[in-house]
Amino acid sequence: MKTKILFVIPRFSVGGAEKLLVHFLRALDREVYEPSLITIFDEQKDSCADQAHTDRCFHFRSTWDILAFFRLYVFIRRGKFDIVVTHLFVANLLARMAAIFAGVPTIVSYEHNIYPNKRHWQIFADRMLAKRTSKIIVDSEAAKVFTAKQEKIPLEKFVTIYIPPLLDTRERKKPEVLRAELGIEPGAPIILCVSRLVADKGHRDLIEAFPQVLARHPRAHLLIGGWGPLKKSLEEQAAALGESGRVRLMGRVDGQELLALADVYVDPSISTDLPIGIMEAMREKKAIVATAVGDIPTFIKDGETGRLVPPADDKALRDAIVELLDDSSLRARLGDAAADTVKGFSLPEYMKKFDALLRELRAA
Repeated sequence: MKTKILFVIPRFSVGGAEKLLVHFLRALDREVYEPSLITIFDEQKDSCADQAHTDRCFHFRSTWDILAFFRLYVFIRRGKFDIVVTHLFVANLLARMAAIFAGVPTIVSYEHNIYPNKRHWQIFADRMLAKRTSKIIVDSEAAKVFTAKQEKIPLEKFVTIYIPPLLDTRERKKPEVLRAELGIEPGAPIILCVSRLVADKGHRDLIEAFPQVLARHPRAHLLIGGWGPLKKSLEEQAAALGESGRVRLMGRVDGQELLALADVYVDPSISTDLPIGIMEAMREKKAIVATAVGDIPTFIKDGETGRLVPPADDKALRDAIVELLDDSSLRARLGDAAADTVKGFSLPEYMKKFDALLRELRAA
């Protein structure tokens, strides 16, 4: 008999957790598992829901929509699921509570990042729900240690499974075609950053550093892919610096398509665990500048597989970017070493680890 497994996520905004779930569901062994996927909230314009088949949306009007929560509880109880897997805080809160009330035997939640700004009630809720959670999967050792300490959850409750580079097999535009569409002249250096537009991703530091990069490389372009609440203010920052023509906030993008154009990939995060964009840039042999936060230093060794800089330091960002744009042989050497580092990380390997974990939990 197949194992009935329910996946729950708030909505399909464009982000690493959502991208992982899309690829995960495509790779899940249907001979072993019978999956269902539900969302909590209605989709927004930055949705990637078109890439996944959602069985149901519960249309919560807010986190505290009691009627919608009751419908969620009834759905889980009647579904007689063997396993419930939740992603991101709202799903971790609501679906875990509903699954506990419904008597689901195995509950797994994901903690996809380091969240230093959680409110006291959120920390308390996570701590209480962890007592009835079979396992909490984290994307990095840094996230495990931080979350365990912040929420006073035993370390043994966590398991770390690094998210691999996620290869999308869709047909893509050729780099020269995409470059022409963007109006970027041949040979002009391209700096790329792809992440959600929120404060802890450090985009302000990158934009602040860019005019100084242009002083050395006046033909350079900065492309920032992703969506989020800071989009307008970041556009205003770029315009105030007088660089709005060469700094583009591109919204929802195909990160892999843009990677083919990039000379340097930058992750200026102030706080993070291990961004999936870094893993994908490493796989694509890109020269990387990243901040020394979370588990990034586990994969990016300064001067070996990329350049590491302190967080919130626009001058250090500038110097590292300029150094890489100055030296194509250095970019090639770091890119080759980065690709070698992530060779052993793949979606099939990730699925094996996830399957082994579920088998262990089900057997306990």
